Amino acid sequence: MIAFIWKFKYVLLSCIVLVFTLAVIQLQTTNIYFESERILKYAEDVEVDYSKSNNEKNLFLVGLEYADSISFDEFLALKPLQEELDKNEYVKKIRSIFNDKRVLNSGLIPVYYNVLSLKDSIGHKKSLERIRKKKSSFLSSDFRKTLFLVETIDSLNKQQNQDFIETLKNTFESSAKKVYVSGQTRNELYIQSKVKEELLYTTLLSALLCCLVLWFFTSNIRFVVLTLLSVLFSMTISFYFSHLLFGGIELVMIIMPAILFIVCISDMMHLLNNRSNPKNKKEYFENQIRKVGIPVALTSFTTAIGFLSFCFSDVLPILRFGITTTLGILVSLFIVLVFYAICVDKIEGIGSLNSKRDEKLNNFLSKIIHLKYNWKLTALLFIMTGLSAVGIYNHEVNNYITDELNKKSEVYIEMQFFNDDFGGYKPIVFNLENNEDIEIEKIIQLEKYIISQGFFLDFSINGMFHNPDHLSKKIYSKLIKDGYRIKSRMQDIGANKSLIKVNNVKNKAKELNLNLKVGGRGYLFDQVSNTLTYEIVYGLFIAVLLIGFLFLIINDFNYKYFFIALIPNIFPILVCIGLMSFTGFYLSLSNAFIFAIIFGLIVDDSIHILSSFRFNIRQGLPKAEAINKSLSTTARAVVKTTIIVVVSLLPLLISEFKSVYQLSLLTITSAIIALIFDLIYLPILIRKYL
Repeated sequence: MIAFIWKFKYVLLSCIVLVFTLAVIQLQTTNIYFESERILKYAEDVEVDYSKSNNEKNLFLVGLEYADSISFDEFLALKPLQEELDKNEYVKKIRSIFNDKRVLNSGLIPVYYNVLSLKDSIGHKKSLERIRKKKSSFLSSDFRKTLFLVETIDSLNKQQNQDFIETLKNTFESSAKKVYVSGQTRNELYIQSKVKEELLYTTLLSALLCCLVLWFFTSNIRFVVLTLLSVLFSMTISFYFSHLLFGGIELVMIIMPAILFIVCISDMMHLLNNRSNPKNKKEYFENQIRKVGIPVALTSFTTAIGFLSFCFSDVLPILRFGITTTLGILVSLFIVLVFYAICVDKIEGIGSLNSKRDEKLNNFLSKIIHLKYNWKLTALLFIMTGLSAVGIYNHEVNNYITDELNKKSEVYIEMQFFNDDFGGYKPIVFNLENNEDIEIEKIIQLEKYIISQGFFLDFSINGMFHNPDHLSKKIYSKLIKDGYRIKSRMQDIGANKSLIKVNNVKNKAKELNLNLKVGGRGYLFDQVSNTLTYEIVYGLFIAVLLIGFLFLIINDFNYKYFFIALIPNIFPILVCIGLMSFTGFYLSLSNAFIFAIIFGLIVDDSIHILSSFRFNIRQGLPKAEAINKSLSTTARAVVKTTIIVVVSLLPLLISEFKSVYQLSLLTITSAIIALIFDLIYLPILIRKYL
């Protein structure tokens, strides 16, 4: 295999370029998958009624904000705009303050009246007083904001939905100070539009910073270009695999470039780590691959194992993410080997690139090697252990609908408008089964209890009828004929708190002897997101154990290697979680993947040091000398890789996607902690236990 790569390196490069070209062409029209029902269908496994919650995809929330309380004349000007919108071919139904009615049920024939009166200014003023006493779902308490619930027809395509969103904004923008549009479809389209744009800009900026750091360490433009090309080809071809296999790219794959970037840069820097110049290029390449290539391949396989665990998920996007990332890591290993062969062939003196700066780094590592263990290091270890304990104790699994969004993004600001002023944007539906024996008093009690728990009712007996206690039996029978549905919304307070409130309502229903089932996308999200987060964490835990056992096997079943391979890799992650817990950090579906990336990075560094130690021992060196040599050679590449990764991930801190921002922050933090542990405490573990 090694001889084959060297002999046909330029043929292989031509094949890589050809596949890359095809990938670029195909990816220009690829799909970006982010339909939440593809995840919510997992609800079948958590016993949630998905079928009754699927119509919310067609619902748009339109909010108007005025500078002052909406005047009588402004209401008069606004009503024709709704009537105009109601004629739109895509609109199925509109609910607003203009058709919000109450029922006077004191007689054989019910009498309806509009909550908001627009007949004259006096009647209008009186209607506002009534609204102050019995709030409307469509008007804020300060009368400065109003809500429209717009339901569209089924089966609108992407372009039609985009056009309709623009229609909504254009219809109302001349009337109000600010127009807000939200809803599942709106949010999905926004995120899809930002994915490609952000992938391009952040990748280019990260590549630029990477160039500068690589140039600083090597002062060789050929090496910089070839390294970046290996990263670019690996990323693009990996996305191309997703396109070929699945017809598009999942949103969760937005973090895949960072994974492949770390893998490629780390592998290339470790392969470069040799202070001798080649006399025979082929022999130099083969020796370097035998010496460093094996641990490089090992680290790629261990990183792939971390993502292979996602391949067993029942959830389609996570399954695809696991398959594509695993293939991408293995492909990037092959591409790096080909490009390294070309580096050896084309770059003279490849073993001594920028040796002056290496000397400074060697002086630093020399101080680390001869560092005497003292109370300061003990105190540092004690602090990190304490932070690790805090991380374990305070860890929380929770999910918010806005977890993927940066708080400064346009769609987040729009969602918060409805969250703060109109009871929230998370739909919850309470379904009462058809039962003619249900007492009206019990339903009213349940509705009042639901309101007391913080839910905002869009449809209820309390809200629809002026005097629900005197509801006629005829009207009541019609309401419960096919089962009674209490449509509600709630604020995005997190899955944990939301589920507590829902369970409180369930218990209240049992107390009232009502057969209640819960649906709605908000409830589905709470149930599914937490379940999937735990699934990802458990998958990562299994991957960690597999890597430990793999290291046990390749080290002749010496059980000490199992613990020494895992402790330096798990400990920094726990310390990082401990640090982040002071900022309100929690594990969610959007960031649980990140720890697989972090673990892959950390494993990469520690395995290289352990592999170098084993190699030196097998060369007949005493333990102390073997450790010192490992630190003076392999640790040099570890430090360089960490610096490159940290600098190159900085652009991701300004990402509009929270998972990408957290990827950058958590990876940088964990990488620095891991570097400290690998340089100071890992050698101590090796000296004492191996």
